Amino acid sequence: MAHDDRHDGDSDVDWFWNVIEEASRSRDHLREILGRLPKGAVHTFQDLFLDFAAELQDEPYRSDLGHDESEDGLEDAAHWVVSQGRVTYEAVLAGRSRMPAHVDVGDPASFGGLAYEVYYHRFGEPLDLI
Repeated sequence: MAHDDRHDGDSDVDWFWNVIEEASRSRDHLREILGRLPKGAVHTFQDLFLDFAAELQDEPYRSDLGHDESEDGLEDAAHWVVSQGRVTYEAVLAGRSRMPAHVDVGDPASFGGLAYEVYYHRFGEPLDLI
């Protein structure tokens, strides 16, 4: 899967969802894919991952948090939804009742934080997002 460092919004979005699809809900598969990408592409992947997840951490999702749930729990759930792919993500956007109430920490089908690990391992520096 080729990706250059141009930032064309629509093609980047399609590329991002293709990477998620190719990873097949496996952190190990995503780690392999990110391990083949150039530095700028890993950065773009993480930037888009966080942008999509942020959409699920604002209203109305925030107001659905129970008293015993935390902001971290909402972030984990948002990361899990994005990790499941475009169809699941768009279904949750269309109907917030589809948002999981809880996601286990360390769920292998959640890609949260993985790009940071791969980036640091490959390039010896932290992945800083602006």
